[in-house]
Amino acid sequence: MQDSNLSAAALLSVSDLTKTYRDGEAFAEVLKGISFSVQPGEFVAIQGPSGAGKSTLLNLLGALDKPDAGKIVIDGLELTSQIKRATVDTFRRDKIGFIFQNHYLMQEFTVLENVMLPLRVQGVHKAEAAERAKKVLERIGLGHRIAHFPSQISGGESQRVAVARAVVKNPPLILADEPTGNLDSDNRQRFIEVLNTLQAEDRLTIIVVTHEAELAMAASRRLLMKDGKIDISGF
Repeated sequence: MQDSNLSAAALLSVSDLTKTYRDGEAFAEVLKGISFSVQPGEFVAIQGPSGAGKSTLLNLLGALDKPDAGKIVIDGLELTSQIKRATVDTFRRDKIGFIFQNHYLMQEFTVLENVMLPLRVQGVHKAEAAERAKKVLERIGLGHRIAHFPSQISGGESQRVAVARAVVKNPPLILADEPTGNLDSDNRQRFIEVLNTLQAEDRLTIIVVTHEAELAMAASRRLLMKDGKIDISGF
């Protein structure tokens, strides 16, 4: 069934997406015809029980895996067509920011250098990358931590650094997989405040997979996944 929100103006359009994994003779149909769209500047939370296919869907949207069938179009590029792997890799590098449950900061780099990294990979000059990274860190209240290493800051601060790293290149789409899963209630609330502020001020388009009701309620729209499908009956 096509999602009524599918639109030519959408930043992201997903149509009839399917994905099956094979383990020996056994098959697991994880996604069963997913269709939905996301408009520019929208903050969408995807919820559902474990095994519903949420992380699989996010991996497909981030071009980390390929679907068996269906279509994904992000910012005008159809990722599921027969395009070169290098094109997909460049698109992911430039157009998608990732936030994971584990922050995956480079331990040998300072906070500033971690946030600079996506820009440096893009070829941005070191001085400009440092200035842009510093501005983002100051906006989220971590300007005083720029010279610290990940081992010298808290888990909550580390996850906010991961947010800064994801947004510093101004990507059209941010994908977050259980980003508050390892945070206590105080740090979870601070993370949500930071994400909401950046989303509102910069009109970020965010898709977040989460079990946390508090984070999901911060989104402008919630989608419920169940048994590999979007549950159109909702919440």
